[in-house]
Amino acid sequence: MRQSAVMFKAKGLNFEGIVATPEDMGSGLPGIVICHPHPLYGGNMDNNVVLALSFALAESGFATIRFNFRGVGNSEGEHTKGEQEHQEVLGAFDLLKAWPGVNGGKLGLAAYSFGTSVVLGSAAAQKRAKCVALVSPHIRSIKDSPLKKAKTPTLIITGDRDRLVEAADLQPNLDSFNTPVDFQVVAGADHFWGGLERQLVKPVTEFFARHLA
Repeated sequence: MRQSAVMFKAKGLNFEGIVATPEDMGSGLPGIVICHPHPLYGGNMDNNVVLALSFALAESGFATIRFNFRGVGNSEGEHTKGEQEHQEVLGAFDLLKAWPGVNGGKLGLAAYSFGTSVVLGSAAAQKRAKCVALVSPHIRSIKDSPLKKAKTPTLIITGDRDRLVEAADLQPNLDSFNTPVDFQVVAGADHFWGGLERQLVKPVTEFFARHLA
């Protein structure tokens, strides 16, 4: 696996990120944009879940970009409670689409916790992705999401010990999606996935492999 530090612009602000690619890059690789958890609670692009997803996907033949939302690390701007953060998601898509060896027609979107709220609230970000994987999303973000009416293949994965996202409460909301959601619950996992990253990345990687092959 190779990693490259990058900077990209979105709406006049500079954002830092890392592009990870397979060691044997080749051409025509599918790409995945990965969004991190809540910045005000220590979330950044080096979060354990984000890193696990990035590394597993790169090792499975995907190019990925993880980045810091506004106000995090060396990314410019200030936190806006998710109202403007979709702009850097779009900027990350632009960078990954233009990355040498990446097939710009095969891009997916992965997000964790706060990152899922950004994705679920942005139809523009959703339209850039052929498929979407959401890790530990909050119910309130799902209820009014435009993703419900889309035909985008969607994976939602959470843990059965997640006190912030009760798995049993998610299902009634998922039933209202126009396209059936691939919903998976991992036994023993809480909201932070400590020590259970492998159980998370396997279904996510398989999901992207199915839809971006």
